[in-house]
Amino acid sequence: MKAEELKNQGNACYAAGDYVGAEKFYTQAIIKDSTNAAFFTNRALVRLRMDMYDQVIDDCLKAIDLSANSLKAYSYLGQAQLKLGYPNESLSSTLRAYELAIAQRSPSVGAIATTCLEIKKKRWELSEERRRTRESNFAMRNARLILFFAPLLGVRRITPEKIQTLEDVFGKAEAERYGKREVPDYLIDNITFSVMLDPVITIHGHSYDRVTLLDHLKRSPTDPLTREPLTEKDLRPNLALKAACESFLKENGWAVDW
Repeated sequence: MKAEELKNQGNACYAAGDYVGAEKFYTQAIIKDSTNAAFFTNRALVRLRMDMYDQVIDDCLKAIDLSANSLKAYSYLGQAQLKLGYPNESLSSTLRAYELAIAQRSPSVGAIATTCLEIKKKRWELSEERRRTRESNFAMRNARLILFFAPLLGVRRITPEKIQTLEDVFGKAEAERYGKREVPDYLIDNITFSVMLDPVITIHGHSYDRVTLLDHLKRSPTDPLTREPLTEKDLRPNLALKAACESFLKENGWAVDW
């Protein structure tokens, strides 16, 4: 069979849920014609379903070599990178997919925007987990030092109650200082996925950070999410949302780098 016929056979297997068969036919299509980026992205998708993440990355990179603006390649690449524990790389790839979706007016732009936000949340959670581990280890070292030097400070008998009190003090302080930290979705810009500084609302009811939306409108005079026509004249300051963003950032300075 020709390469295109093999790809069609792969599509049929994929639609039937036969991922092993689909991968086999896509691989045969690639052997017949290794210059078609779509063959690689098709195989990347089926390999995503089979949890073959390293191979997905290989296929996506090859597809990007063949077609630099392959939306599917960047989207699948980001998904695989996240599964392998590389959130920074995943966010970079998925943001590129988002840019391409906007430029190509793809109906998947909304779903990709949601994925970007999910990746950013995951990246933040991993960062928070590492930070808490560091702080917890630091607190435990301080507790051990206090117990070690206690006799020199006149504390001759360290009872289990005193040890528990010390642990409770460090534990309470850490909990108060480093409780679960989240940014409400409504404060997030749908283009940069950061907390908005100067939000504006469109005639379609969507809010964006002014600077990033104006930059987008230079490239495409459309709403990034709905793809409806949009110009700078259609924007209005969202004063209530701006006040909410300012209040949140004032009380949560860490969110600036979220």
